[in-house]
This record gives sequence, C-alpha cells and structure tokens, in this order.
Amino acid sequence: MTDAFRKYGGYAAFAAAALLLLAWVKMPSDALRSLVLSALSQNKAGMQVHLETAEWAFPVGLALTGLAVVPRDGRGPGVRADTVTARLALLSLMTGRLAFRVQAAAMGGRIDGDIAFRNRFSAGGPVQADLAFGGINAAECPGLAELLGRSVRGRVDGRLRFEGLPERWPEGSGRMELALANGLISFKAPLFGLQEMIFTKMEGNMDLASGQLKVNRLHVTGDTLRGEFQGTIRLAADLAKSQIALRGDVDLPAAGPERFAVEVGGTVTSPVVTPL
Repeated sequence: MTDAFRKYGGYAAFAAAALLLLAWVKMPSDALRSLVLSALSQNKAGMQVHLETAEWAFPVGLALTGLAVVPRDGRGPGVRADTVTARLALLSLMTGRLAFRVQAAAMGGRIDGDIAFRNRFSAGGPVQADLAFGGINAAECPGLAELLGRSVRGRVDGRLRFEGLPERWPEGSGRMELALANGLISFKAPLFGLQEMIFTKMEGNMDLASGQLKVNRLHVTGDTLRGEFQGTIRLAADLAKSQIALRGDVDLPAAGPERFAVEVGGTVTSPVVTPL
C-alpha cells in the first residue's frame, strides 16, 4: 500500500507540476503583467511600480520590460530598468522559499545578483538581496538629484547586500560598496572657492544598521579637491532630512600641499562644511 501510494503520489505530483508550468507558459501576457505588478507592489508601500510587459523566460522565469519603482511623492531615489530577467532558483523553491537570479539593463548599466524571500510560500515579507551593479549613469538614477538637491554625474560601480523589509529598509541591515568615476557634484553655494566638485573617483563603503548608515570610508580623488571621510548618517523618514555627521581631511592642490581637517554636518540636501 505504501509503495503504491508513493508511486501514484509521485505521478500525481509530477502531473500537478506539469499543469502548473503549462498554465504559467500559456498565461496571457496581460494577465501575467497584472500578476507580476501585484507581487511587486506587496512590499512597496509609498512606492509607485510601473511595468510595460511581462513574459515567460526559459526555463522557469520572467522577462520584464519597462520596470520602474519610484517614490509616489517624488522624494527619494528609485530604480528604472529597460529589461529585467528573473529566473527561479529551483533548489530554494523545493524548500518552499522563492528566490530569483536577477539580471537587468538599468540606467545605462547592469545590475546582477540574487533576491530571496525569507517567508515560506510568499512573495512578501523580508527579503535578502545581494546585487552587483556596474556602469550605472548617476544622472539617470530617478530622484537622486532631487534627494541631494544638486546635479550629479558619473558612472557608478559597486555591490549592495541587504536584509529586511523593502518598505522599511532603514530598519534593515546591509552593506554597500561603491565607486563613482569621472563624476561631478554641483554646490548650492561656493565651497572653498569652488562652484562644483569634479573628481576622477569617489569610492567608499558603508554599513546599514539600526536606522543609521556608518560610513567606514569615503575617499575622493580629483584635480581640484581630494579628501578622506568617515562618520555616520542618521536616516530620517524623509531621506533628504537625514542628519550627516562626518569628519575628514581635505587638500586643495591649487592652494598647496597642506591638508586640513573638516567637519560635515547638516542634512543630505543641505550639508554644512566647517574647517576645523
């Protein structure tokens, strides 16, 4: 009896899986798009999700075009991707957890990595993400210039690791490593006689924990300004009002070889630089 149950139970499970896969493949693109939009919106409180098309990707995955996730109020950074391919991690699925291998052409560059949902049999709740990005055009990042209150240019490479709820990401934990090459950041008012900071490279890493970004290292290299900074950024509900507390050493090549200490306070949108 037990052997027969195992035998025919296996056939039934295989048939059910085959029917589900066939239904998935044959699902009309409009219905699939609505399904994907609904799943994406679960964890996006305060965010607006736009998706042009969704199609099946071989062997088991999704091919999305025209994906955008941006704040509804226009305050804060977002993501826009021309194409996204998300393929199911079958081993994780066998344990009842959704996980995807993601590849995207986004904002002039690439984003690749893994996204996994921690809750069993759910596309909501806490997520774990490990994403590498390269060649991202900072000027194409939605909401970045508005958040900083100034124009930004440059190509961004780096890696992001995160664990927590997407809609409450400041309460999560993670680490980001980034490098911005051939960049420009404009100033609202002249700083050390400069109207803008043009740099060859800005690179650093920071950790997220307990609503705070710990800036372990931020190094700037350029012809007009060079510096090294450390400190914290206390995150606010309105990211533009997040409080900065950085200290560093700066030198201005045009003014001579001597370095001097500075303190950076204020908010993300309105930082205040004070020589020490």
